[in-house]
Amino acid sequence: MLAAVSLTVFTLLLNAAIHFTGLERNMYYRPSELMKASDPNFGSIYKPNTQFSMMAQFGDLEAIESVGVKEPHEIAYHTDNLGFRNPSNYHGQEFVLVGDSFVAGFTDTQSCILTEWLRRDHKLDTYNLGFPGDLNDYVNRVMAFRKIQGNNFRVALFVFEGNDFGPFTHQPYAKHTLLGDYYAMFKGSSLWHYTHWLYLRGIEKRHKSSTPQNMVEELGGKPVIFSTEDKGRLIQGGSMREDDMKFASAFEMLKPNLAEIFFVPVKYRVYAPLMAQEIRSNVGWDYLARAANQAGVPVHDLTPVLQAEAARLLPQGQYVYWRDDSHWNCNGMRVAAAEVARVLNSP
Repeated sequence: MLAAVSLTVFTLLLNAAIHFTGLERNMYYRPSELMKASDPNFGSIYKPNTQFSMMAQFGDLEAIESVGVKEPHEIAYHTDNLGFRNPSNYHGQEFVLVGDSFVAGFTDTQSCILTEWLRRDHKLDTYNLGFPGDLNDYVNRVMAFRKIQGNNFRVALFVFEGNDFGPFTHQPYAKHTLLGDYYAMFKGSSLWHYTHWLYLRGIEKRHKSSTPQNMVEELGGKPVIFSTEDKGRLIQGGSMREDDMKFASAFEMLKPNLAEIFFVPVKYRVYAPLMAQEIRSNVGWDYLARAANQAGVPVHDLTPVLQAEAARLLPQGQYVYWRDDSHWNCNGMRVAAAEVARVLNSP
C-alpha cells in the first residue's frame, strides 16, 4: 500500500511539473495536437469550449524533414461545446462542412478557416464539423451529429487527395468501457503526452528513411517545399475500383444529408503547371467522380480555382499553400471558400 501511494504521489507530482514548466506545450509545433481530446460520440475532437493560440514556427513538411524553409505565424483556435472549430454552438445552420485538416484549418488561425470566410465574405453561415481522419471517420461523425442535432442539415463533404483515398470499411467507433475510460484518463495527462512524444522521437530517429521525403523548388523568388510522395503519386498510373474502395456505399449512408462533394488536391498538383511539370495521374479525382455519380451526388474539383489563384499570386511572391506546409494558407482558404460559396448558393 505504501509503495502504491508513493508511486501515485510521485506520478502526480511529475505530471504537474511537466505541465507547469511548459514542457508539454513546447513539444508541439501547432495547436492541433495539443488541443486534441476524445469523445464517445465523435471519436476525436478538440477540447470543447476553449480558446487557445500559439506561434507555429514551421509547417508539417518542415517538421517531417527539415530543409530550412519556415513561415512562422500565429494560430488561434476557438472551439464550441462539441469540440469543433466554431465561434458559437450549432444553431441550425443549413450546411455542415465535413472533412479533414483542410476543413478543420489545421495550420490556419480561426479568422482564416473556410467557415469564417464563408460567413464573413459570402454571408453564408455554415457549421465546421472538420477533424483529421478518413471517410470512415466522416461517416461516423455525421451519424453522431444526426443523433445530437437531428436530421435537418445538409453536408458538404471534402475529400483530400493526399490521404482520404483508403477503402471505406464502415467501422463504428468502439463503445466506451470503464477500463477504456480509465486508460483514457492517463492518455490525457501531461506525463503520458511528454513520455510518449520522447518515445516516438526515438523510434523516428532509429528508423528514419534515407530517401528524401521533401523536395524544394524555387517559386516566386522563394523556396517552397513539396512532398516527394505526392509527386510520385501524380506521375504514376493506377486505378481504383468501387469493389475495393466502396465510396459510393459511404455516400449512400450519408444521404439524405449529403448535398455536395469537393475534391481537395495535393499541393504538388496545384503548382505543377507553374513548374512545367506534367501530371500523368488523375486516379483520385476520376474515381471520386465515378463514385459520386453512382450515388447521384454532385462533385466539384477545387483544383482549377486554386491553380488560377496560385498563378495570379506568384508574381507578387504570394502563395495559396504555406511554403513549409501541405495545407492552404489564408489565400488558399479564401479562394476555396469563394468556390464553395458559389456551389452552395446555386439552386
